[in-house]
Amino acid sequence: MRGKKRGSTGKKVADLRQQKSRKAAAPSKDANSTAKPKQKRTIRQVVIEAIAANAAVTNDEMIAAVKKEFPESAFKDTHAAWYRSQARKGSLTGAPVSIPAMGRKQSRASD
Repeated sequence: MRGKKRGSTGKKVADLRQQKSRKAAAPSKDANSTAKPKQKRTIRQVVIEAIAANAAVTNDEMIAAVKKEFPESAFKDTHAAWYRSQARKGSLTGAPVSIPAMGRKQSRASD
């Protein structure tokens, strides 16, 4: 048995590789369907849409939009402020967005 490697089940490593390549080469069951899987939405996309709809969106409105799509999310004021800052700098959409600054007092005034 010298020089021949064996896998943990006693099969030759070459046999295991062949089995893997057969699985990879086998056509999938949905090969005929042309429908693309739905992409998952992200919190970032929801925030961008909220800002695009209303540049003066408040933190509370932003949180409500995120919680509507992601009820389990821990999205809060500090996250909304970070996204607002990134949008203002242009890091969020690729181009700076004119968004009014939202101070702590302003964001909590609606409470």
